[in-house]
Amino acid sequence: MAEAKVFYRSDQTAIGVTVQGVTIDNVSWDVLEGGENTVDDIMLLPGGMAPQIAKGGIPKRSPVTVKRLWSEALILKYKELDAVAGNAEVTVTYTVLTPQKTPAFSPISYTGVLGTVSRPNYDATKSEPAYLTIMVGLNGEVN
Repeated sequence: MAEAKVFYRSDQTAIGVTVQGVTIDNVSWDVLEGGENTVDDIMLLPGGMAPQIAKGGIPKRSPVTVKRLWSEALILKYKELDAVAGNAEVTVTYTVLTPQKTPAFSPISYTGVLGTVSRPNYDATKSEPAYLTIMVGLNGEVN
């Protein structure tokens, strides 16, 4: 008999952020993007019109962008986060959840340094969600 396959939606994830020197509540963040392990491929073109040869390359982890709805708690922390941009160590963790909201697997964590801290843009002609956005330059390993 075939094994049952389980699939997950993108909303079945709890995203956590800790920033050294800034106390942030434990509310899940809304969006996590990036963190791919990209490679600077080296392609060789040998003589005699031989086909190209892929030699791989140096892996580099792309930054992650994490967003959370702009709230009173984050408005009060914005200046603190802005002040430590470029220096504070950050851990970003995500946990895939079952439909019952329990962890399906062990959490996966990225570590790095806080980069850009962006408050929402304001536009009186639009009614849309407002987010605090942070970017984190990552270390190479995923834990």
